[in-house]
Amino acid sequence: MMPLFPPIPGETPIDDASGLKIKGITLRRELSVFEAENIAKVATKYLVGKLTRRKAPFDYSWALRLHREMFGKVWKWAGHLRTENLNLGVPYHLVETELFQLLESVPWWAGEPWMNQAARLHHQAVRIHPFQNGNGRWSRMLANIWLRLNGQHYTAWPEQTVGDESVIRGEYLAAIKAADQGEYGPLVELHKRFTPS
Repeated sequence: MMPLFPPIPGETPIDDASGLKIKGITLRRELSVFEAENIAKVATKYLVGKLTRRKAPFDYSWALRLHREMFGKVWKWAGHLRTENLNLGVPYHLVETELFQLLESVPWWAGEPWMNQAARLHHQAVRIHPFQNGNGRWSRMLANIWLRLNGQHYTAWPEQTVGDESVIRGEYLAAIKAADQGEYGPLVELHKRFTPS
């Protein structure tokens, strides 16, 4: 199947436009604008003001809902686990179990520095790759919400730069690949670089 848009390095290609709720999108930048509008609303909800466990219970069903909040006005499959293997991620039949186990394990990381926890959560979530698309942005938001729930500053990722071909995207992908090998230092450093003190 031909991708909807030519994929950029490290991206899961979007092969099927049938899930698009907004008709007439022909350019990647058009899609990016619609997605960014929804993500901005989610960022305001979770990253501005006081955040409580009631608003963000940080459990399995909420994690799916978070993806739906971020992408549900654009994609029909938002918030639903993928049902096929992709070029990235664990085999699709392991997604539910691995995501559930990840979210259950996060509270047990207490004692690790906060940026290490954020980088680990971010990496593990993107490694699982639970959804058809939007996994990187969802994983970064997930890590930021974890930081905010624990009274920490969130990482202000330059999303447009991370999402397009750029030097920062190259650094980001290299840091994710290093984390795949168990070396979290580069990803922790990126989190620190984009986190206001």
